[in-house]
Amino acid sequence: MRTSRRKTAARLRRQFGTVPEVNYFPGDMGHIRSYFDFRRDTGRDGFLLDEITWNDLEGDEVFRRINPGLTTSGEQYLYYMLRSPARDEGTWTGRRALIGLMGRDGELRLALQLLLSRLGRARRADLCGAFYPSERGPGWLLVYLAMVIAVIAAACALPFGKGQAAMALILLLSANAGLHEFRLRRIQRDFATVNYTVGMVQTLERIRKLRRPELDRWLGGSYAALDELRSVLRVGALPAMTDNGGAGDLLTTLLLLDLIAYEFLKNKLGRCHEAVFSVHEALGKLDAAIAAASWRESLPRWTEPELDFSGGRAHLEAEGMVHPLLEEAVPNDFAAGGPLLITGSNASGKSTYLKAVAWNAVLAQSLCTCPAERYAASAFRIYTSMALQDDLRAGESYYIVETRSLKRILDAAAEEGAVLCAVDEVLRGTNTVERIAAASAVLETLADRGALCLAATHDGELGPLLAGRYAEGHFTEQLEGDAIFFDYRLRPGPAVTRNAIELLRIMGVEADVVDRARRRAGRYLDTGRWS
Repeated sequence: MRTSRRKTAARLRRQFGTVPEVNYFPGDMGHIRSYFDFRRDTGRDGFLLDEITWNDLEGDEVFRRINPGLTTSGEQYLYYMLRSPARDEGTWTGRRALIGLMGRDGELRLALQLLLSRLGRARRADLCGAFYPSERGPGWLLVYLAMVIAVIAAACALPFGKGQAAMALILLLSANAGLHEFRLRRIQRDFATVNYTVGMVQTLERIRKLRRPELDRWLGGSYAALDELRSVLRVGALPAMTDNGGAGDLLTTLLLLDLIAYEFLKNKLGRCHEAVFSVHEALGKLDAAIAAASWRESLPRWTEPELDFSGGRAHLEAEGMVHPLLEEAVPNDFAAGGPLLITGSNASGKSTYLKAVAWNAVLAQSLCTCPAERYAASAFRIYTSMALQDDLRAGESYYIVETRSLKRILDAAAEEGAVLCAVDEVLRGTNTVERIAAASAVLETLADRGALCLAATHDGELGPLLAGRYAEGHFTEQLEGDAIFFDYRLRPGPAVTRNAIELLRIMGVEADVVDRARRRAGRYLDTGRWS
């Protein structure tokens, strides 16, 4: 036992501050996000990152980059944290303090990791379903108890009933074995849920026995929940649902002991759903804080952000920001002071820059950590409109989907509180004239409503139309023969180069097609008319 503990401790020390290597199987992300879905659907939070923003930013990939996967509680709470950027100072300060503690105190962190790793993962356990009281009565429990009582009665009658009692006992035991198999097939997920929940309660009790005063601030309320769940600790975990051929397994099957314990625990947990919720949340906070501290250590650069919760004008100043998924990212600053219109060549870095800024804002408010050299900003509600697609099932075109996406940002900007939004290729789903007219109107309105908007576009005409409201920045490239090079650095002012036609040549498109495109573009630039 001690050897195994030492090996586990050595592994946990070695893995802290490294890129996690955790296996994910189909359907796992749906289970991991269930705690977030539960809180969203029950209205327990204010602002949460919506599905459009999360998908635009490839949120699941960033989650996997950070998540070390010690426990299901930790995975679910980390996912929730990433999608619930703090917008009040108390929540943010608490997160920062706990993450900082897990980063500084290696001894305490390791003690917690050893207990959490013992709890482990059970992704398919329906933990959020256990937070609700059961509306069903003790029906199956009464059936099981009646069957056991009948077996005991038949066994007691053996000395008196001879053959009849023995036959009755055999029939009852056979019926119990069949009932046991029938019910286990139908409650496997619930069985795992109850067992994992019991493990959560046991783990929090072991953490309390560490008697570390620095944890009382975070766990005091959940310790109180343990008193309500004392009977759960007495019963303990359910027997495993596998038959190892031992006498204990046979007795468990014939006397339905695991099913009786399951029904008792399920009903108890249903009545104490808020206490279960408190335990799940407490363990999740600890595990997610350890994950955030480990992620910090794995980064080549990071900083604690300076956040303004006063609710004044939306502002952001940052230096050396990078995208959290890029290993050799080119750092960029944000110094526009207000809304920013970004132009530039294809593949030059516009979209990546938008995502880097958005992720720094999300991570600043969720994990109190920015992959940057400096970050100072408002506490934002964050929205994006970038990687949209036609909704074929709803019969909606790209333009309709894009319009709905932009409307939700306009509505948010009309409310109180700072809004940060990143929009890539505004209204690309319609014709040039109406696109420029509508896009300029939308971007003007966002700026006038105080939103800090970052918009990337190929439409150079937007710059003059938005002058005075939007600063301009651009990305560019260098062409050398048949090669094109990007430095991925944001420069001030509008773009002065284009590469779309040159890329046709580099990719091997016929020379006459390329020449025709050049001549036509040149005539338009000279005359302002297509011919």
